Amino acid sequence: MSLNYRGLKFEAVVLKKIHLLNKDVLISLFTEELGRLTVFAKGIKKITSRRSPHLQTGNLVSVLVSHRNDHYFLQESEMISGFSELKKDEKKVAQLYSFLFVLDRLLPEQQKETKIYNLTKNFLIDLTKSSGSKQIIIDYLTQAMKLMGYLDKEVSQAELKSLIEEIINEKIPLLPL
Repeated sequence: MSLNYRGLKFEAVVLKKIHLLNKDVLISLFTEELGRLTVFAKGIKKITSRRSPHLQTGNLVSVLVSHRNDHYFLQESEMISGFSELKKDEKKVAQLYSFLFVLDRLLPEQQKETKIYNLTKNFLIDLTKSSGSKQIIIDYLTQAMKLMGYLDKEVSQAELKSLIEEIINEKIPLLPL
């Protein structure tokens, strides 16, 4: 994270987007420095917006945000990696969305989680290189749950899914278990 005259600049993984009224979007980012961060992207749905293509779920981006009145606002974004090879495989996309869904639900807002951030980047890289086996998401979700303090031993796939769904109080969409 670096501080410049316009705000904070850092690398982030896009966890999800929520479309708001007008041309605005609420974006959930996962950063190494600030953890999960909710950012307002004003005017991003305008046809002339240069930021919109960068901010797709699962992309690794560099963002510049400003902070005022307890809210963060996106100023600039630049794509680092869109993991385009990963996104060509339907099974891998399902795993990607499931993993990011779980992170978005479990990570506290604005709490630094360096180990989980690095785990997430490794997941994206390994998933891109993998054959699409569902074992990758199981292994990484298990590691994430251990790092967050929800698990202290190995569990079965069914137990892992059940535990996560109990904690977040909703079904995990697309989870291939």
